[in-house]
Amino acid sequence: MKKSAMQESDMWKKLMVLGHKKGTMKLKDLSFEMGLNETDALSFIRQAFPAGGGVEVYFQDEEHFVDINAEAIQYVLPLSPDEWTELHQILGHHRKTSSPAIQSLKRKILENAPVRTLMRIMGKLDNWGEELSEKEQNYVSILENVIQEKKLVQLKTADQKTLSVFPCKVLHLEGELSLIAEDGQDHCLMVLPMKMIIKVEPLICTSQPKMTEFEIEEFIAAIRSMNEKEARLILKIHDPVAVNLFPHHHFLGKPCMISNPNGDLIWAAYVEPCDALYEWIISLGKHAEILDPLKFKEEYLTYCEEKLKNVA
Repeated sequence: MKKSAMQESDMWKKLMVLGHKKGTMKLKDLSFEMGLNETDALSFIRQAFPAGGGVEVYFQDEEHFVDINAEAIQYVLPLSPDEWTELHQILGHHRKTSSPAIQSLKRKILENAPVRTLMRIMGKLDNWGEELSEKEQNYVSILENVIQEKKLVQLKTADQKTLSVFPCKVLHLEGELSLIAEDGQDHCLMVLPMKMIIKVEPLICTSQPKMTEFEIEEFIAAIRSMNEKEARLILKIHDPVAVNLFPHHHFLGKPCMISNPNGDLIWAAYVEPCDALYEWIISLGKHAEILDPLKFKEEYLTYCEEKLKNVA
């Protein structure tokens, strides 16, 4: 049976009572604030917070006590850069007279290191294109604008093929910068190495791409899976504000960022190990530490050793 809107509202009110508490208190006092008798309050707490979930109940001196760890019942959401930006914009529409909870959320979003870093990246990207020729950089710039506008383009390739496609993403795939595109006729997805593209020309067209963001991401993940080139990279970032947390033109599968009390950030995402990704990690310098996987760390160190040999 579905809960009514009134029941849902009542449940959230009870959770909010718990969310504003911290430390140890008598169950009878807490149940009174929740508008429940002690038995119902105890049942509610045990269902909402299993053992170890931040709220512990114990019996002492013939009375029940509730110990609430306010930090443990805080929640972490693994948000993508787009989702961080959208949340930032949503909160920006709230009036200055918003509730204390909204004001607190605004502060956390604005003061959160990943968000500040994201805003800085959006304002001024790092010199990601140093290894691209001027012509290739121009093509990438045109394609990224077209991707935003969801427009059709005509591509000419080095083997003299002409293609009409909807560009979807420019990213490093199978070791080289590539374009993921949706065919303008049969709407299937394809991969084109950027070095094979010799001409990009926007077309006037009223049709729209059919592939969703989810389908595009699944396509990229499938290619990585077939070639066994995907790894769940976990980094510890010591100074999140000082570095670029979102390497440009790299597909990050299921990204997640969790901060600890020391100010460090645990950064995790499915990535494709390649020279361009290693270069990004090198750019992080002493601000980052590879935690897992061990194989990735070994390959990264081998890459660094080879680079040093070439410099020498």
